This record gives sequence, C-alpha cells and structure tokens, in this order.
Amino acid sequence: MPLFLRKQQLGILVFLVFSISFEASAQRVFANAVQGVNRSYLFYSNTSNNDYNSNKPVVIVLHKNGETAREAFSKAAWKSLKEPAILVFPNAIENTWNCKDEASLAKDVQFLRFILSETYSNFHHNRNRVFVVGDKDNACVIERFQQQYPKALAAFETWKQGSEKDSLIALGGVQKLLGNPVQADTSYALWSDPSIRKKMDPIDSLKGYRLHNRLVIEFRYGGFAMLGSVRTGISDGTYAKLYKSHSFMDIHLTKWMNDSMAWFIDIGRLKVPQTQEATESGTMRTGGGMIMPLTLGFKYALPKVRAHPYFLLGSGIMQVMVFGGRMNPGAMTSGVRPNLNAEMRMVFHTTIGTGIDLRFAKRFTAGAHLRYLHSANFESAGEVDAIRGFNLNVGLGYVINANSLKKLPFPLNSKK
Repeated sequence: MPLFLRKQQLGILVFLVFSISFEASAQRVFANAVQGVNRSYLFYSNTSNNDYNSNKPVVIVLHKNGETAREAFSKAAWKSLKEPAILVFPNAIENTWNCKDEASLAKDVQFLRFILSETYSNFHHNRNRVFVVGDKDNACVIERFQQQYPKALAAFETWKQGSEKDSLIALGGVQKLLGNPVQADTSYALWSDPSIRKKMDPIDSLKGYRLHNRLVIEFRYGGFAMLGSVRTGISDGTYAKLYKSHSFMDIHLTKWMNDSMAWFIDIGRLKVPQTQEATESGTMRTGGGMIMPLTLGFKYALPKVRAHPYFLLGSGIMQVMVFGGRMNPGAMTSGVRPNLNAEMRMVFHTTIGTGIDLRFAKRFTAGAHLRYLHSANFESAGEVDAIRGFNLNVGLGYVINANSLKKLPFPLNSKK
C-alpha cells in the first residue's frame, strides 16, 4: 500500500509540473521602449506558443485603472477559450490610462500600435481579426486608436458587470467578441510561410507552367555535324561542298494535345558555306547551296511542372540544292556569260531527337535540343550522296494561346 501511494503521489507531481510548465511556456512578458518610455505587456496563447504560422486572432485586454496586466490576466482561465487565440495584456503608465493628458493618450495609442506590429512580426496573427476589451477608464484610448487606425480593429467589447468576480463572464465576453464577422473592405492577406511550397491553383498552373492544349512557336539556332560516311569525293560542275555545312536554323511549331503528347512541324535551313577557288589558268571556281528539311512528327514529354524533357520522332522531305561553276575574271564586265551549273535533289528523311523545354514565363519558353537527321541516298551532289548528322541547338519559344481554357484536363469550378 505505501508503495502504491508513492507511485500515485509521483504521478500527481509529474502532472502538476507539466501543467505549470505548459502554462508558463504559453505566456511571456515583453518590455520595450516606446517613444522614450519603458512599456511592457503580457503575451498569452491558449495553444502552443511555438505556432508561428497560425494566423490566430488577437485580443488586446486593457486592465482597469489601478490594476496591472497580470491582474487582468488572472481574471479568467483563458486556456478554456474554444478558439485558438492570442491575448495581449498591456500595462498602462503607472497603472493608469490617462484620458485627460493628451501626451499620455498619444503614447498609449502608439503603444498599442507597437504591440500589433511586434505581434505580427513574431507570431503572424490574423490582422483582420484584432479585438479590444476595455472599460470606461480606457475607452478614450480605444476611440483614439480607431480614429488614427480605422482598419486595425475589427471590434471592441467592454468588461461585463460582474466579470471581476466571475471568470465565466469575462471568458464569455471575449468568446462573443471572437465571433464577430470580419468586414470585407478591411481585409488583409493571411500570412503564409515562404519556406512551405504552396499548392498551385489548377488554372494558374495551366496558364503559367503546363503545356496542355498549348500552341508554341519556337525559333532555333545551332550547329550541325555531318557524318563523314556521306562524302563521295565526286566533284561536279557546281564545285559545292555540302559536307562543310555547319550551322542550322529552323522554325519549330508544336501543338500539345496534353501535357505529354504533341505533334510538331519543323522547317529548317542548313547553311552551306560558299566556296571560291582560283585555278592556275586564272579562272574562279565558286559553289554554294542550301539544304531545307521539312519535318512532321510526334513528341512525348515527361510530365513536369516547369521543365519538360521530351523525345521526338519525325519524318518528311528534304530539298538539297547546289549551284556554282567557273567564272573568268572580268567576265561580268565584258559581257561573257559565266559557266554556272545547278543541281537539286528531293529526298525523304527521318529524324529522332531529345531535348528539354523550360516554360520560364507565362508566354515564353527556352530549350536545348539534340536530334539526328538521316536522309535517303541520292545521286551525288556537292560531293555527298546523303544528308546525315547531328544537330545541337537552343531555342526561344512563344506560347500563342497561353490564356486558353479550352479542353481542360480537369472540371472547371470557377473561372479566373
């Protein structure tokens, strides 16, 4: 039996220590110099004091003249409030709210303003729900504060008769005050933790990041590396050397059917450098050309928010043109017609590739792309019998229908 009693007493002691420590952690006393006067206030939260992202309402409780903030706090068991809230108990100068002294009244108003500023900075309360409890001794402070800061207070309540002796009356008055509706014309945005990633609204995500049903036109520029296996070494009358082609420019149009599948059309131009060679006889050999592939195909993108890695497969036709010949110096001025030749080939080609598109703004994308072009063989022209090689480029795109809400991938509850 004595052992049982000792265990029971130990349990009661642990419970009391825990209760006292929790109550102590929920209240704090802050002291600051406001307009040259040392002021203090008691801060209390009926939930955890470490909840800095709660957007809880604030109730400022002004004590009666001759009392202190601690005495006002002891009037009720504030932990019993049904709604989580922050309660602040300011101390008046010399325990008196002096309505007859204009300087003292101005300092009290600025003190309340300072309290709200500090509370929001440290505990991020709901600025739409700031309430004050007072009486006739401090009514002037509340009225002056409302005049100077009309949007700061949602409502105020006076101490009910008998609240000094009955804590339930005091508690009920504050509970009633918290039930007041918030006026829409004085609303502030609720605080949100910047370290917590917000869940984006589906419409905003569609307009700003996703590719569903988007039409994108992109301008690309990059290099081209021709495979050595296509060289024939057969010189024709054009004297062009297509294997020296090194730069590629194209216009790429993509229509996304959803966030993963799209069709595309690409019109490109592979630049062929112009060659000029002087012979021993004094004639000039000149040659050049142009390669223009037209590609139709499909893309498959991995579903991401901002960046969209993709793979593509396409096919189309490729026009290969070479021209050049021999020209004697001064032929144009003498009226002698130069000996020029031209060749043209039209072949099918296939392309495979990969890349990544980044939609960095509502209407703009940027990307890096790598693809392989493989044309069918043709009769040698420009010392090659096919166009095969790798194209690496970068591009800048424009989303034509960025605001379109057609064919939504989700039910639309409210349009923005």
